[in-house]
Amino acid sequence: MRVEDKIVEADTLNWVKFTGVSWTHDGKGFFYCRYPNPKEGENLDAGMETNSNLYHELYYHFLGTDQSEDILCWRDLENPKYMFEAGVTDDGKYLLLYIEESCDPVNKVYYCDMSAFSDGLEGFKGGNSLLPFIKLVDNFDAKYHEIANDGTLFTFLTNKDAPKYKIVRVDLKEPSSWIDVVPESEKDVLESAYAVHGDKMIVSYLNDVKHVLQIRDLKTGSLLHRLPIDIGSVTGISARREDSTVFIEFTSFLTSRIIYQCNLDTEVPDVKIFREISVPGFNRTEFQVNQVFVPSKDGTRIPMFIVAKKNITLDGSHPCLLYAYGGFNISITPSFSVSRIVLTRHLGSVVCIANIRGGGEYGEEWHKAGSLARKQNCFDDFISAAEYLVSAGYTQPKKLCIEGGSRRAACWGLHKSATRPLWLCSGSCWCYGHAAISQVYHRSCMDF
Repeated sequence: MRVEDKIVEADTLNWVKFTGVSWTHDGKGFFYCRYPNPKEGENLDAGMETNSNLYHELYYHFLGTDQSEDILCWRDLENPKYMFEAGVTDDGKYLLLYIEESCDPVNKVYYCDMSAFSDGLEGFKGGNSLLPFIKLVDNFDAKYHEIANDGTLFTFLTNKDAPKYKIVRVDLKEPSSWIDVVPESEKDVLESAYAVHGDKMIVSYLNDVKHVLQIRDLKTGSLLHRLPIDIGSVTGISARREDSTVFIEFTSFLTSRIIYQCNLDTEVPDVKIFREISVPGFNRTEFQVNQVFVPSKDGTRIPMFIVAKKNITLDGSHPCLLYAYGGFNISITPSFSVSRIVLTRHLGSVVCIANIRGGGEYGEEWHKAGSLARKQNCFDDFISAAEYLVSAGYTQPKKLCIEGGSRRAACWGLHKSATRPLWLCSGSCWCYGHAAISQVYHRSCMDF
């Protein structure tokens, strides 16, 4: 759709999957990824196929043209499982290509200098050559994501030798020389960074499963300001280098959704509410949220949030719902749930979120500590969390309900059949999600 007149263009793209789009600055078109057309005679019922998608490809589409005329920019016939993601830099000069092969937080990085094309991308129409990408990182040792560039000087977020991530810089003219701009934190996970207001960046850290935001100098990495936000989760940041205004989406156990507007023109950043979603009948002052750290079987401290009515009596009389995930390096941060608020308000339930190992709450080391041969740690962490809720007086075994979805459905199924917790949870177990199959069928495609 054209923004200026809301006219819907006739362009249609097929067999597009696992992709974003990135526009060139001339507005003529965009890069996207797709899979090849099925061979003649194959089932063409798009969306119903169950076979694996192979041979991801990067294309450029010119607006107003048929998809058959799109430029094939990159493919790798020797590695059919590779997946691609492409992005145009803020200056419009470079195209970055990220290459992944699994769910692991690692990728390759190639780049293409589009300003060197004398005839622009039009010069590749009808040709058989791919774009001339240059390999900047050609291994799967770490993950890289571009933050900004000034000419050939690129700033990246990476976990190279930094399980909790750091910010580094490299000059394309000296690709073997990388320098640290913001070193890895000893405890907090550096989750994202965006260039804003010319020479600054807004940085999001995960600190004990709660987000904190900072404004840092883009060139030196030095801390300039800490932004005042509540205890909860930053679920989105909208920032552009040419703008002085940042929009921040926020939620928590007791906050449905807030969008903050942050103005960086002032000496001290001005943060105010731009929009807030209210839930009729909900009064956050009726509830309390506590975070505790429960020792697991091996002594590791496992964070857990406990949401309950304010000033409840810890006499073991309350029904309790315990949820955890612990897989795929995914962090389960505070979020608002109407259904869980209903349980707490109207049924007197205590709702608990245990941040067990296998997730990303404390970086890649936390993830690996609950993966593969160390998967038992997930079960031990979860059982320890349940034991704490009983011993602390929040609930009792017959009133404890455990919940698991996707990856964790299998975990809680195993939990119910394990020896140690048989006495603990005589309430109920709610499991859902296909990833549980990975615990049963050896040919499952799921990794964790």
